[in-house]
Amino acid sequence: AEANKLAIKAGYNYAANTHQFANNYRVAPADLEKGTYRSINGNVATAWGLCAAAEKAGLPLFCGSYPITPATVILEELAKRKDLGVKTVQAEDEIAGICTAIGAAFAGNFAVTTTSGPGLSLKSEALGLAVMTELPLVVVDVQRGGPSTGLPTKTEQSDLAQALYGRNGECPVIVVAASSPSDCFHFAFEAGRLAMEHMTPVVLLSDGFIANGSEPWRIPQMKDYPAICPPIVDQAPEEGFMPYVRNEKLARGWAFPGKPGLEHRVGGLEKDCVKGCISHDPANHQKMVSTRAAKVAKAADYIPRQQVCGDPEGDLLVVGWGGTRGHLQNAVDEMRREGRRVSLCHFNYICPLPHGVEEIFAKFRRIVVCELNEGQFAAYLRQQFQQFSYEQFNKCEGLPFTVAELKQKFESLLNR
Repeated sequence: AEANKLAIKAGYNYAANTHQFANNYRVAPADLEKGTYRSINGNVATAWGLCAAAEKAGLPLFCGSYPITPATVILEELAKRKDLGVKTVQAEDEIAGICTAIGAAFAGNFAVTTTSGPGLSLKSEALGLAVMTELPLVVVDVQRGGPSTGLPTKTEQSDLAQALYGRNGECPVIVVAASSPSDCFHFAFEAGRLAMEHMTPVVLLSDGFIANGSEPWRIPQMKDYPAICPPIVDQAPEEGFMPYVRNEKLARGWAFPGKPGLEHRVGGLEKDCVKGCISHDPANHQKMVSTRAAKVAKAADYIPRQQVCGDPEGDLLVVGWGGTRGHLQNAVDEMRREGRRVSLCHFNYICPLPHGVEEIFAKFRRIVVCELNEGQFAAYLRQQFQQFSYEQFNKCEGLPFTVAELKQKFESLLNR
């Protein structure tokens, strides 16, 4: 044994002392768009994207939240931005966090609340109140492993069904998802735009992997971002203010309190479809339920058409959403270099789905939906597009996909 130990040490020292191994490496410049870059993680990017949306809307930003892993950094980052007029409240619990945000929206603020899966469960009743009052609100859900306390520091995509359906009654909201750390800036901005211009709550889905992950981010010019134009009502019309009169987006007017002639009633009881007073009329309830759903569906006219990465037709279409894009893109790119007819269709706009999805799906022999849950997006697609057959690749280990396991799955599907 001693002889073996001495031989190992001698070999190690020989390698270290003779310097026969290369220790200089050249890293080629990255193929990135020119500009000023900084490293950013997803949570900080989300906070800054929300600030950008407030700036472009010309409204103060209010965030009412309760600390929760892995979303707390968003609240902490926003609390630093008093120089931008941001107001933050660390509430006593998740319910208080969203309720302060709804009150701030009624008072004329761009309102935000941040959380993770367990907190989204607690916020569900108040989220229904925001739907009923038709006030703009962004709910950021940084997903983690569940259920219950689950795996607070591990990533998962298992809150999708909760974001889509986790409320009582017919209670639709817009749902969007970010795909990378720097991507969180853009979709936080988009969530704010959709919430304020369409007068509806928006759930922004991130996850622990991209929230804590970092990447180079090109600092944007705010002149390149569009103005956000909420339907703010400043003066009462001669015939009197009717709070549920709607514009071409089916959004009602946003009248801030304290303005003469714009007094109106809000609350959780059903509203008259024009006057906004409490109504128990059956026909009115049907109309309001249908209108709120139509308003969310109409948002599809104001988001980009769905795109496909790769050839527009082929043997296998890989479908993903949210924070899995990097791994899926790498796996698809490698297989395309190997001559396989594989393309990627990745979703950031979940509800409503963008235009063009049906045309993309129809041009591929097989479709496989990859997600870090047990098949929630696949079930949603089956509901929306029943004419297609969907394969699934699901993972619930608290870890992201690996390129190797993705390629193995794709090869098995192509070889059937």
